[in-house]
Amino acid sequence: MKYTLTGLLLSISLCLQAQNNYWQQKVDNDISVTLDDKQHLLRGHISVDYYNHSPDTLKFIYFHLFPNAYKTDRTAFEKQAVEDGNTLHYFSDEKDRGYIDSLHFSVTQDAGDMQQAGVVATKDDDIVRLILPAPLAPGAHIKIETPFKVKIPLTFSRMGHAKQSYQISQWFPKPAVYDKKGWHPIPYLDQGEFYSEFGDYHVEITLPENYIVMGTGNIMNDAENAWLDSLSRLPLPKVSYNLKGTERLTDTTLNKIPASSSNLKTIVFEEQNVHDFAWFADKHWIVRKDTVAVPGTDKTVTAYTCFFPNHQKAWTKSMGHVKTAISGYSTAVGPYPYKTVKAVEGALSAGGGMEYPTVTVIAASNNEDEVKVAIVHEVGHNWFYGMLGSNERDYPWMDEGINSFYEHKFATAPPSLKSLKKDDNYFIYAMLGATHDLIPADTSAAVMPVINYGADIYGKLSYLLAWLEGYMGKEKFKEAMTDYFNQWQYKHPQPEDFRKIMQQHSDKNLDWFFDEVMTTTKPVDFKIVSVNNNDNGKPSITIKNLTNVSGPVKYNVYFYDKKAPDDIITSTAWTEPFTGTKTFPVYKESPAYEFKQVQIDAVVPDANLPNNNLHTKFKLKLFAGLNLDTVRKVWLSPMVGFNYYDGFMAGTLIHNLTIPQNKFQFAVVPLYAFGSKTFAGTGFMSYTKYYDDGLFHDIQFQISAKTFSSDKTNVNIENYIYNRFIKVAPELIFNFRKPYWRSPVERNLSLKAYWIREDQFDFTQNPTDSLYYPSKGAAVDNFYGRVQYNYNNHRTFNPYSYKLEGQIGKQFAKLSVEANLRVDYFQKNKALYIRAYAGKFFNLADNDFDSYRYRIAGTYSGQNDYLYDETYFGRNQQSGFWSQQISMKEGGFKVATLQYASQLGLTDNWLLAVNLKSDIPYIKLPVRLFADFGTFADAKQQNPSGASVLFDAGLELYISDYLSVYFPLLLSTDFKDYTKSVYTDKKFLRTITFSLNIGNINWSKMPPKIFGM
Repeated sequence: MKYTLTGLLLSISLCLQAQNNYWQQKVDNDISVTLDDKQHLLRGHISVDYYNHSPDTLKFIYFHLFPNAYKTDRTAFEKQAVEDGNTLHYFSDEKDRGYIDSLHFSVTQDAGDMQQAGVVATKDDDIVRLILPAPLAPGAHIKIETPFKVKIPLTFSRMGHAKQSYQISQWFPKPAVYDKKGWHPIPYLDQGEFYSEFGDYHVEITLPENYIVMGTGNIMNDAENAWLDSLSRLPLPKVSYNLKGTERLTDTTLNKIPASSSNLKTIVFEEQNVHDFAWFADKHWIVRKDTVAVPGTDKTVTAYTCFFPNHQKAWTKSMGHVKTAISGYSTAVGPYPYKTVKAVEGALSAGGGMEYPTVTVIAASNNEDEVKVAIVHEVGHNWFYGMLGSNERDYPWMDEGINSFYEHKFATAPPSLKSLKKDDNYFIYAMLGATHDLIPADTSAAVMPVINYGADIYGKLSYLLAWLEGYMGKEKFKEAMTDYFNQWQYKHPQPEDFRKIMQQHSDKNLDWFFDEVMTTTKPVDFKIVSVNNNDNGKPSITIKNLTNVSGPVKYNVYFYDKKAPDDIITSTAWTEPFTGTKTFPVYKESPAYEFKQVQIDAVVPDANLPNNNLHTKFKLKLFAGLNLDTVRKVWLSPMVGFNYYDGFMAGTLIHNLTIPQNKFQFAVVPLYAFGSKTFAGTGFMSYTKYYDDGLFHDIQFQISAKTFSSDKTNVNIENYIYNRFIKVAPELIFNFRKPYWRSPVERNLSLKAYWIREDQFDFTQNPTDSLYYPSKGAAVDNFYGRVQYNYNNHRTFNPYSYKLEGQIGKQFAKLSVEANLRVDYFQKNKALYIRAYAGKFFNLADNDFDSYRYRIAGTYSGQNDYLYDETYFGRNQQSGFWSQQISMKEGGFKVATLQYASQLGLTDNWLLAVNLKSDIPYIKLPVRLFADFGTFADAKQQNPSGASVLFDAGLELYISDYLSVYFPLLLSTDFKDYTKSVYTDKKFLRTITFSLNIGNINWSKMPPKIFGM
C-alpha cells in the first residue's frame, strides 16, 4: 500500500511537471467574407493574430490553402482519390473545380508597421511557407492579414456546393500546427482529417438574406436569431408515401431551390477556444430549435437541426439524437462548454458526416437509423477532436476510434453477440481479421487502405476500447477518461498522454493494450479448449490464444441446478493477459450445480466467434449467408447446369463459403445429368495458412475435382454412348505480401498438379455390314504439372498484369508469358485493352501424333483445353453452335477453324500474338472494337496463303468480364478462305464466337472479392 501510494504521488508529480512544460500556439481569426452564389465564389479578408508560445524563434509559418486541393488533378487529394477508385474530380470540368487565390500576405509585428511577407511554394498546391519579415521570438505576437478569393467546387469531398446549397469548410488560409514535434503542414485529403491550433473566431458572412446559415459558434445578430426562431416554429410540410414507403412532398415547390434575394445580410459569428470555423447555407432547410441541459452543470445549450423537406421522416427525431449526444458525452467524458450545437443535412461526399466545432454536417439520407448514428457520432466529435485537439491525420484512433466507442454506447449498442450481428463495422473487422488483412490501430490515416480505415479505426478500435474498459472496470475507465478530458481540454494530447492517464487510473499493467493490441496486424482469436475438474473437484477452463496477441479474456460459465434445470447460473471472470494456452479456475457457487456451457464474452473483440464456445455448433442453412455468430454454418442451395453431352443437370451446391472467410473452405456440387443419365459434378476444398510477417501473406492448399461428359456418339447405333473425364488437381498457392498497405499490387506463385482420366471410344468394324460400331474403350490416365507466377497491378488508371507459366507432361513442355495492359482514355470507363502473348513448345514425344493435342493454339477452344481448366458447353464439337465457344488463351484469335485437319495458328514451336480491344468513346452501348495479330514458326509454310501473319478484327459485345460475343468483320486471307471453303451458308453467323471466362476464378477467394479486397 505504501509503495502504491508513493508511486501514485510520483506519477502525479511527473504529470504536473509535464503539464507545466507543455505549450501550444494560439491563433485568433477575424474573417469577413461575401458569398457570390451565381459564380460560386467567396471574396474575403482574414486577419490572424498569431501568438508564439513556443520556446523557439520562428522565421516562417506554414499556411494551409486547402481549396487548392480541388485545383488540378495533381494534388495529394486527387492522388489519394484516384488510388481509391474515386475519379469524380479527375474527370470533372474545370468550371466545377475549386481554388483559392488573390492572396497578398502582410505582417504587423507587435506595434510595428505592416510589412509584406514572402510566400514560398511547396510540393503541395495547398501548402505554402510564409516567410516572416522578421523572426518571431518566443512570447511575441504578430498579425497576419490577406485578402482571398475562393472558387467553391462541386461537392467532391467536404467543401463544396450542390447548386445553391453550400458546405463551406477548410476554406480560409490557416496556419499549420507548430508543437513540440515541429511543424505539421498536411495536404488536404479525403481520407485523413486535420490538426489545427486553438483560438478565438470572429466571422462576418454576407450573402442573400433568404439563406439559412449554420456555423461554428454563436450568431450575434438579434434579427437573425429571431428569424431562425420563427422558422423553427413552422409546421412540417405535408408528405405522402408511395407503396415503397418513400416520401413524396405534397407541395412539390418545397423541393425547388428558391431564387436568391436581391437583399443582402451580414451574419456575425463568434466563438472562443475552437480550432476551426465552418458554415453551411441553404435556402429551403426545415429548421428545428430546442434546448438541452448539460448534466452536472446549470448550463443549457441551444440546439438546432436543419434538414431537407423530403427527408423529414428520417430527421423527425433528430433533435432527440443531438440531446442524446450532449447528455451522454457530457456525463461520460466532460461537460459540453459551448452555448450552441447544430446538426445540418448537406451534400457531403466524405463519409456519412463531418464534424466541426459546434456544428456538424450529415450526408443526405432518408434512413432514420443512419441519421441517428451519424448525428450522435458527429456531435460526439465536439469532444474528440473538438475539445481534445489530437492530430487526426497521424493518430485517427484518438478521435475516430475513441468517438466510435462512445457512439456504440449512445447510438447503437455495446458489444454483444446480438449487437455484433447488426454492426457493419464489426462485419468488416471480422472479415479482414479472418484473412489477416487488419493493420495496426495506431497507423496514420494517410497510409491506410480505405477498407482498413473503417475496419481498424471505426470498428476495431472501438471494440478494443470496450475490451480495455471491461478489463479496467467501468468506473476506473470513466475516471480515466474524465481526467483525460480535464487535463487536455483545448490542448493537443499525444498518444503517450492518453496512455499515461489510463495507466494512472488502473492498478493493472496495461502494456498489453498499448504495446501489443494497438500495434499488431494480428486478429484477436481465443479458443475454448476444455473444461475439466481438478483433483480437488474444482472446475477449470483451458483457453488457447491462437494468434498470441497478449490480452485478457472474460469468460462466462453457465451452470444449471438439477432441482431447477431451467434456471441458468452464470459465473463470470477475467483472466490476466496471456499468450499460448492457459488454464484458469472457475468459480462454482454450489456443488449441486451442473456444467452447461462456457463462452468467451463478446466484450473480447474476437474476430473468430465460432470457436468461442466449448462445443461448436453446426447448422445447415439454405442458399448462403454471413457467419457472424458462434455457430458454424454449411449452406445448401439448388444448382442446375448444362452441357451438350450431359444435357440438363440438376443437383445441390453444398458449401461453407461465407464472410468472415473460413480457413478451411469447400464447395461441392453433385449433379444428375438427364441427358447422359449419369452423375456429374465439381467441387474443391482449400485450407489457408496466414502469416503476419515475412515474404508471404498466406499459403493456400487447394484440391479441386470435376467430372462431366466430354463427348458422345451414336454412329451406327440406336442410343448415344458417352465419354467422360475425371480431373483431380491439387494446388499450392503462395500469395506474396503487398509491398505497402495501400499497394495495388498482388502477386502469387502457383504450383499445380493434374491427374486426368479420359474415356476413349473404340470403333470396331462389323464384318457383316462393314460398318464401324463404337464402344467404350479403355480410359487413359494423364499427369501434368504447371507452375505459374502472376503479377497484377490494380491501379485505377492503366492497370496491368503479366503471367509467366510453365507446363509439362509426358509428351511435351510449354513456356509462355502473357501480359495485359488497359490504357484509359480521358473519358470514364473507356479504354484500350492490350494483350500480348509469347509461347514456346517443346516436343518430348517419340512422334508428332502423341504431342499434337498439346500444341500452342492460335484460336483456343475446347479441343485445346487438355487440362480441363475451362468450362465448355460443347468441348469436342467441331461444328454447330457449341463449337463457336473460344477462350482468351494462347493466341487469342476469335475465329475457330476446327474443321481443318490442322487448325490455323496451331504450332509445335513458337507463337507470338497481340490482341487489341477498344471501347468506343461517347457511346454507352456495351460494344468494343477488337483486332488480333499473330505469327508463328514456319507460318509461311503452314498458312495455305503463304502469309506470315494472321489477323482478324470486328466488334465485341461485352456483357461482363466473364462473357463476351465476337463478330469478326475483317479477316486475313487464310481465315477468309476457311469460311468460304467450310461454311456453305450462314457464313457470317458461323464466324461469330463467344467466350465464357470462369475457369480462372478462385472460388475460395470470391467472398472477399465482393468487397474489393
